[in-house]
Amino acid sequence: RLLARVSLDREIMTSERPIKAGTLHGKARRHAPFREMLVELQKNRLVAYHYDKVKDTTLAHYTIVNQRVVQLEKLPTDTQFGFTFEGGVEYQSPIKINKVYPDTPAMKSGEVYEGDVIFELNGISLWGKSHSDMTKIAKDGGKTMTLHLACLNPRDIGSKGESESSAEGELALIAEIPLLMASVCKYERGTALVRSDGFEVVSSNGKQELSLLFNASTADLMTEWISAISDTVKKLNKNEVEKWNTWTELEDYEQILHMGTVHELLPANAHYKVWQRKALVVTKGHLNIFSSLPDSVEGWFRPEESYSLHQITVKIMKLPNDERVQSSQKRANSIIVQSGTGKSHIFSFESHHELESWLKELHDASITAVNELKRHSYRGIWNDMSVLFTIDIDQGFLVEDMHHTILWSKPFSRLKHSFDDGSSQLNLKFGKHENESIELLVGVEIEPISMK
Repeated sequence: RLLARVSLDREIMTSERPIKAGTLHGKARRHAPFREMLVELQKNRLVAYHYDKVKDTTLAHYTIVNQRVVQLEKLPTDTQFGFTFEGGVEYQSPIKINKVYPDTPAMKSGEVYEGDVIFELNGISLWGKSHSDMTKIAKDGGKTMTLHLACLNPRDIGSKGESESSAEGELALIAEIPLLMASVCKYERGTALVRSDGFEVVSSNGKQELSLLFNASTADLMTEWISAISDTVKKLNKNEVEKWNTWTELEDYEQILHMGTVHELLPANAHYKVWQRKALVVTKGHLNIFSSLPDSVEGWFRPEESYSLHQITVKIMKLPNDERVQSSQKRANSIIVQSGTGKSHIFSFESHHELESWLKELHDASITAVNELKRHSYRGIWNDMSVLFTIDIDQGFLVEDMHHTILWSKPFSRLKHSFDDGSSQLNLKFGKHENESIELLVGVEIEPISMK
């Protein structure tokens, strides 16, 4: 089935240009060795191929599409043609465009793209040429350059899974990762250790987890790939939200506002915790948490955990001062979500930008929920017991137990003074006498979260 699907997809997509293409060192199995891969970022998947005994003297195993001849000329203000290249016979790889720079002849032509294979340069065939051959030919051309470019697609796909070998001249499929709800992670799996020169792409086909682990030769190259893949994932997730809200008959409060993947700190055993991948879906009324992506439509309506947005409190973890997590497990860009039921979750994000994006989505969704319900609850402590401190538009200030039984209440009109310590202590005064005031701790718990 995999071979049939890949063949069909390739037949359909031969005219489509990848968003990004290039070579990276990677692997699809955690204990396999790293090796050079041809990686294509397509509009809804990440595909990795391995050159196995590729002969640069034959095109029998490739389909050539979008052939074109591009002429470039350096103006007096130009110092270069504006692109770099990679590959060569010594690398068992065709010579390809590696990067195109802005405001250069290559970029201005509108015909030179990253991942293009260079078949000829100034009338000289590069098939079977080395990297240094390409450099010499380019220098000999002077201020003009004629490029014969094309996209090179594999004609025959290898066997299912990660191929260890293939017939001579074939380009073997290593892995195909669907990017809907995928995650791009720079951390070592389950830990707070940051990879210095690599990243992992993890996704699911609804039945099993799929991943690709990459090493990049430079920090800039790693940043480029992470940014390109992350942007593609965000677009797919956003499009999926729009499709769900349009095509499914959801009640208004069930309409999805945002969805994506994060990592949550969870216990691996009685003494140790690890970061595990989770899917979050924000609707107009709830924050839904999934341990794995559902494999059916009905599964999206059965989250592992669900919380009313008007009863959650979100705080940014302050590192390294926050004592809720052991120092060896602390990740930057993390938040704590406290629910009205008393349970807390610690989620981490890959970047500060992603953290801010999620905070905005949660904030906006909470405001929408509060406006609909006209109330918001905060987890707190009052008279040495866990309570919900609720602000209700119609009823005023309320202190409720975990079953929403009202323990204390005062209307807004009775409030005379209020003050707080800038952290969690809140004091409300409704008159001159002591019994007309209330002091409580908001956003804290009786038992701090133990991450030991």
